[in-house]
Amino acid sequence: MSAGRPETLRLDWGETEKAPADRKRWLGAWLVSQEGEEGDYFYDGPGGRQTTHRVPPEAIGFRLRWYPSENEVSVNLELGPMASVVDDYFFAEQAGPELTLAVLELLPEQR
Repeated sequence: MSAGRPETLRLDWGETEKAPADRKRWLGAWLVSQEGEEGDYFYDGPGGRQTTHRVPPEAIGFRLRWYPSENEVSVNLELGPMASVVDDYFFAEQAGPELTLAVLELLPEQR
């Protein structure tokens, strides 16, 4: 493990109290440069889950996008639902072997 990179990332995607059709849909990608270059995707699925991901050696952080739930009406009729992007998350200099985060706490309206 390199300094500043955990071995595993555990994410709680939240919204377990909501019906599946009311949960956000998430897309997670590894960040491989400080400029925001994305590597591989590591998650493409709904909220309401907890997942664990092995952090690849080249990853220095991650980026999350979320899409409105199936039941939300904020849909662009020409392009479909538009993704919202959470601020990029870069691993701390002295990260431990496992990083655990609640995804909904990363949303701007939650801070």
